[in-house]
Amino acid sequence: MQSGISVSDELHEAFRNFVSDESIFCLPVTIKSESLSPLSPVPFASPNAFYPSLSQLSSVLEPKTPLYLLIRRPEGGSSSLVALTYIPSNAGVRAKTLFAATRATLARELGTEKFASTIFATDEDEVIGEEAWKERDAEKKGTAGGFRREDLMGEKERELEAVRRAEEEARSGTPSRDIGIGGTFNRANPFGGASVKMNVDDEVKQALEGLQQGGLVQLAIDVPTEAIKVAAAESGVDANSVQSHIPSSSPRYTLYHYPDSDVVIFIYTCPSGSSIKERMLYASSRMYAITMAGDQGLKISKKIEASSPDEITGERLHEEVHPPQDNGPSRGFARPRRPAPGTCEPKHRRYHSSLSSVGVAVSFSTTVYIRPSHSHKSAELPKARSIRCR
Repeated sequence: MQSGISVSDELHEAFRNFVSDESIFCLPVTIKSESLSPLSPVPFASPNAFYPSLSQLSSVLEPKTPLYLLIRRPEGGSSSLVALTYIPSNAGVRAKTLFAATRATLARELGTEKFASTIFATDEDEVIGEEAWKERDAEKKGTAGGFRREDLMGEKERELEAVRRAEEEARSGTPSRDIGIGGTFNRANPFGGASVKMNVDDEVKQALEGLQQGGLVQLAIDVPTEAIKVAAAESGVDANSVQSHIPSSSPRYTLYHYPDSDVVIFIYTCPSGSSIKERMLYASSRMYAITMAGDQGLKISKKIEASSPDEITGERLHEEVHPPQDNGPSRGFARPRRPAPGTCEPKHRRYHSSLSSVGVAVSFSTTVYIRPSHSHKSAELPKARSIRCR
């Protein structure tokens, strides 16, 4: 799986200069026009002065903008390179996911063997703070072989992990600090999750406004332009045939107005073979799609997520609209079952009433129980004694 982002020729050239020129402390890298591009290099504050040079990085860091930092770290008589990914916790969901999923590509295309370690930071202090670097050094020395779990993960594992966490964030709105997946969320959204605004064609709004019972509108995201478009608009679609209208090779948003009801179901499908960028765009934009549908007068009361159209059966749709009901008799506060002979039973309300009717006041605590008589007549009072259950 690839994010579709690659290293530009300019970055290849800038990286060669960075490797050969030991006066350069850091080479910042960003994503621009679907490629990894270099920014102006940062020199050492003084020759081989690592810690004094850290503060200079504050000039290239922004509170909400992810960035890659290729850092030279002098060690003894030589130096090593560190690939640091800076993704601030309040950056946009889409930018976070794209940078997290592309960092393995950056190291691979520049040459993984050229980097001694990789670092993930979500706060400026983790980048420019001397103590943060010393803590990482201590942590690294305490791990087997000098590598952290992240260093031992393969490229595909890192990409999948980044996407998985970003999808979880978009779904639940729960920040995850360890890989920088955090951010600001619309907590008022009834479906939860983060909302990312997308460009929308006028055709989309018209199709949603015209959705009638038995109708289906399918939306797709055009990846190059990051715009939502109409992929299909059908009428008279039977619930059992909805899955046949959903592709199995790429993600889709499908809105289905269930026949003979006022229920509109939002169906989000994302096949496992989808590209990283597709998954990122659809995961971070689905709440906007739901909000946009609401703006066109559609009240979405049901939402389904699936990895394959085969999961969207007529039976499942029916259960969403008509959930199974418990038709058994209403029992209210059900009377406890009579215990087996020889066991104790909490007092029943009828014993209290019978005793009160003859002017006898009895006070029970939670540890006082009555052993009921199984053969008394209705006019007889059962014999009772107070016992404590163990």
